[in-house]
Amino acid sequence: MAGCLLFVTPAIHAAGAAGDPTEQGIQKALRGDYPGAIGDFNRAIRLNPGDAEAYYNRGLARGSIGDMKGAFVDYTKSIRLDPKAFNAYNNRGFTLAALGRYAEAIADMTRAITIMPEMAQLYNNRGTLRMSMKQYAQAIADFTRAVEIEPLLAGAYNNRGLARNLSGDLPGAVGDYLKAVGIDPRYKVAWYNLGNARVALGETRAAIEDYSKALVLDPGMIAARNNRAFARLSLADYSGALEDLNRVVSATPRIASGWYNRGVVRKLAGDRKGAIEDLRWASALGDSLAAEALRELMNHGASTP
Repeated sequence: MAGCLLFVTPAIHAAGAAGDPTEQGIQKALRGDYPGAIGDFNRAIRLNPGDAEAYYNRGLARGSIGDMKGAFVDYTKSIRLDPKAFNAYNNRGFTLAALGRYAEAIADMTRAITIMPEMAQLYNNRGTLRMSMKQYAQAIADFTRAVEIEPLLAGAYNNRGLARNLSGDLPGAVGDYLKAVGIDPRYKVAWYNLGNARVALGETRAAIEDYSKALVLDPGMIAARNNRAFARLSLADYSGALEDLNRVVSATPRIASGWYNRGVVRKLAGDRKGAIEDLRWASALGDSLAAEALRELMNHGASTP
C-alpha cells in the first residue's frame, strides 16, 4: 500500500516574440512535441550562445523525453550563464536524483533555496528528495517550512503526511492528509494516502470511505480499488471485495496479481470453481504463489470425500 508523493518542477519559461525560436520551442513543448522543441532551442542557441533561457528550456525538453544526461548538461550551462537561475538549480537537482546522485541533488536544491528563500515549492521539492534518501526528519522540516510560507500548499501537507507515515507517526500522517483534502477536496492522491494510513491504524471503515472518495474522483485508480477490496475483505464483505477486484481484473487483465487476489477472495467466499479459474489465469501469467495456491486447492478437493 505504497503512498504517493507530489513534487512540482517549474514550467517552461515564457520568452519573447512569436518569431523567436525559443518561443517557438516553448509552444511546441507545451503541445508535447519535445523533439521539435529541442530543434527550436538548438536554433536559438546557435543564434545566441549566451541565451540561458534557451539552455534551460532545452533541458526541460530533454528531461521530458528521458535524456537526463543531456538535461544535466543544459541546466549546468544555464547556471553558468545565469548564476541566480534558481529554477535551473531546482531542475538540475531533480535530474541529479534521477541519475542516482542524491547528495549533489540536495546541494542544488539548497542553492535554489538560498537564491529564493521565500519560495515554498522549493522546500517542498527538497523534502521529496530527502524522503527518497530516507531522511524523514529533514524532509518533515522542509515540508513544515513550505506550509509556513504557503499555508494552502496542499501538496506539502500530503508529502509531510507521507514522511510522517514512513517514519512511524501514523496519527500525524492522518492529520496532514486531512489538511491536504481540507484544502483541496479533489486531491485524490491524498484521499488514497489517508485510506492507507487509516488501514494501518485499524480504522478500516473510515479507510473504505477514503478510498471511495478517491475513486469518485478517479474511477480508474487501480491502487485505490485494490486497497479498498482488501479493506472490505477484512470486514468479511466478500461481495464488496469481489466487486472491486472484478474491476481490477477487467482493467488489468495481463497482470497476475488481480487474478490471484480475486481467486483468494473467491476461495474465502466459498466459490471453489471461480477460485480455481482465477488462480489458473494468475499461474499462466507467471505468478508462483498462484500456482502453489492452485495445487493446494486442487489437492484439497481431491482428498475431500
